[in-house]
Amino acid sequence: MQAKELMAREPRAVRLHERLDAAARVMWEQDCGFCPVLDSTGVLIGVLTDRDLCMAAYTQGKALFELPVTAAMARSVRTVRAEDTVQAVLAVMQQAQVHRAPVVDARGMLVGIISTNDLVRAAANRPAAIDANLVIKALATIGAPRALAVPAIAASATATASVVATPRPAAPAEVAKVRSETVASVATAVAANAAPASPVMTTQAPKAPVVAPAPVPAATANKGKKPAEKPKSKPKGKKG
Repeated sequence: MQAKELMAREPRAVRLHERLDAAARVMWEQDCGFCPVLDSTGVLIGVLTDRDLCMAAYTQGKALFELPVTAAMARSVRTVRAEDTVQAVLAVMQQAQVHRAPVVDARGMLVGIISTNDLVRAAANRPAAIDANLVIKALATIGAPRALAVPAIAASATATASVVATPRPAAPAEVAKVRSETVASVATAVAANAAPASPVMTTQAPKAPVVAPAPVPAATANKGKKPAEKPKSKPKGKKG
């Protein structure tokens, strides 16, 4: 089975001059987390994922409509051809540890996208055409932490050396930068933003104790006061 039998044709993409909100719109309308980036001639020069958008907005502290596509896109892209076999496609995905692979023609023009979901559905619906165990092993390698995936990737590369070494068309100059530079810069920014602040100790001056006033003796309190006068009684009238 070949990639062209499973790939999604005429995928939506954004152009190099657009902003990240345009890529977010594509992902929303296509119900996916992946968006290719094309130059003015339609040649694939990068890709964006929903995670790339989130990290760009977080690390740069800006809204998506304020950020250019170039601020977050991965420039080093592994691609496949429409005529590649499923085994070749899985080998590329394993080595790059990605869930999607753009499909390009001899000129580098985008003609489709194939994902691990496409391969899983095909293995379930057409078990005679695709070995389900091969797909499962590929998914295990793709989903493994990078350090643990290295031995499996190396073994896969040895077994499929002829497939991986298939020459591809020369990429544009923009593809020269490696994705690891983008990942490293994002990781550095995240670490800087996530560094815990040093605890601030505040010292308050001790409050003076409150002393209750001493009781005043009654005799002292009344000293100097005139005694209250008794009301005078009215004289009794004479009886007539």
